[in-house]
Amino acid sequence: MKTLKNFTITLVTLFATLSMMSAQTKADEAAVKGFWKDIYEAYNAGDTEKMWAAYTENATEIGPDGSLTSGKKVLRESWEMFMKMVDEKPKFTYGNPLVQFITSDVAIITWDSDADIKIQGQQVGGKTRGMAVVHKIKGDWFVEFDSLTPIVTMPGAGN
Repeated sequence: MKTLKNFTITLVTLFATLSMMSAQTKADEAAVKGFWKDIYEAYNAGDTEKMWAAYTENATEIGPDGSLTSGKKVLRESWEMFMKMVDEKPKFTYGNPLVQFITSDVAIITWDSDADIKIQGQQVGGKTRGMAVVHKIKGDWFVEFDSLTPIVTMPGAGN
């Protein structure tokens, strides 16, 4: 009887712990999604200072052209150079963000994106899949790495 009682207590404790962990994960996931949405909204509102504040000093990016850029200072310079090349401020939309936690303070975000980017009248934007690694530092989330990969239909893929 004592063994059954101990087993029951262990099961109840296990289920309670799993339930609390699941609730915490959902709250953390919502926080990461909210953080990512805030970055997009800051850009769309023209608040690039708020957008850049979300990146760590050593953040790295792989751009849609395959270029690798490291360090927030260089990322900003690269972005400013890009903005001088475009006909008008690019329009980015994003959707379907998915969050996968690596640890409680490191997560990967993937999302679908669509970019309206014109250079010398030519559309160079389009559909992409994005990926970012975010890191929780002293209670706040920051971008450590991001990339955008153009979605290209492969011949014979049936898409």
